Amino acid sequence: MQIKKLADDKRIIVAAKTYIDKYGKPKTPSELKNHKIVNLTGLEVWDFKGAHGVTSVKTPNHLRMDNGEAVRDACIQGCGITLTATWCSYPHLESGELVQILQDYPLDTECALWAVYPSNRLLAPKVRAFIDFLAERFSGTPYWDEKLNGVVL
Repeated sequence: MQIKKLADDKRIIVAAKTYIDKYGKPKTPSELKNHKIVNLTGLEVWDFKGAHGVTSVKTPNHLRMDNGEAVRDACIQGCGITLTATWCSYPHLESGELVQILQDYPLDTECALWAVYPSNRLLAPKVRAFIDFLAERFSGTPYWDEKLNGVVL
């Protein structure tokens, strides 16, 4: 198998404005234990970068699902706070349905979007062209993060 990095996968913490109005906004990662959390299965521990290193927070599960878009949609409906990828949530951040929280506590993640394909020399030219297209399209700052540069996160 061969792999090619297509784009960085930036992750942030978000909540719906309706959730924040009802339950308030945590000011530090440790306050997450007092909130409803919508988790993606397997991502119940959130790691935050800080001045004193990485702080891991085991978040309480109010709702847990195995699909990132379903997690995002539950968050939009006010079910709780979630960790999401900007590529998955940028339209909802632009519209104001979601609001980034805990901006002063960036996540300690190094995620990326990858193309994975067979490593034989018989790779179809159209597959190679598609992978190259995606790599070029998403090089640098991906368009979803560029769109968010003007949005107050």
